[in-house]
Amino acid sequence: MVLRVLTRVVWLCGLMSWAGCSGCGNGGGFDAGATETSGGGRFSLAWSLIDDTGTVNCTDVAACCNKLDANATVFIQANREGQGGVELFSCRSVQATSMTTFPPGVYNFTYDLRIPVGGHSVTIATATPQNGVVIEAGTSVPLAPIAFHVNLTGGLQLKLQAGAPGSRNCVGGADISGFTILLQHDDSAGGNSCQEVVFTLSGGGSYDTGDCSMPVISRCIESVETLSAASVPSGPYRIHIRGKNKGSVDCWTNDDMFAVPPQGAALVRTLNLAFASETAMCP
Repeated sequence: MVLRVLTRVVWLCGLMSWAGCSGCGNGGGFDAGATETSGGGRFSLAWSLIDDTGTVNCTDVAACCNKLDANATVFIQANREGQGGVELFSCRSVQATSMTTFPPGVYNFTYDLRIPVGGHSVTIATATPQNGVVIEAGTSVPLAPIAFHVNLTGGLQLKLQAGAPGSRNCVGGADISGFTILLQHDDSAGGNSCQEVVFTLSGGGSYDTGDCSMPVISRCIESVETLSAASVPSGPYRIHIRGKNKGSVDCWTNDDMFAVPPQGAALVRTLNLAFASETAMCP
């Protein structure tokens, strides 16, 4: 069954056509089967994603859509002679058929790939438009498959805060002697597999999260320092941070979840560490 998110059709008088120019389409299509309609017809569409960085092979479109955002959508606008309608499908559906019928006529189609950002739906890619598509009553016309070009990498700019905001992590504050940091995928595609990331520390040096088998203890990372990493595969993650006192005791912890954004954007966040007050050796 095709998964659809909110789908709505709006008929507007004098609606202007949109123009799109990026992306890549190819020939062919798929037949969604006959539909029973009284005065209009439907359209069907399949789409794919291409990661221009070459980091991810998007043969599993649903998994790649998750790396963009679990709520990524394909927005379709059909225009004909001053009238138009829109459809909105879940990116993870891979293919879909319009739910509402369109009056017979010749239509021009444009396509946007959107993700939610700050409570708004933002277009991050477009696909090649298709013009001169004839929709007839009582039929479902298969549109040529489309492709969206994306960048499935992003960046991280993190700070670590043990204790009250503004307090020190190291000597004279939380007295942390060193940190271990692990980053794990938190989606169906990556499972709980480890993601190696090399952070650059603004206070000097770097930290390599490694493969999770034997985490390295860093020097103490002060609360004012930024841990920066570029070209991290986008998608949902869970991070595991342990602040150690007396060299080896895990007295400060953080196990936050977050998503690395796509399209080369960076996630900027301060991660607050909780004190392990039940551990006897923690000061």
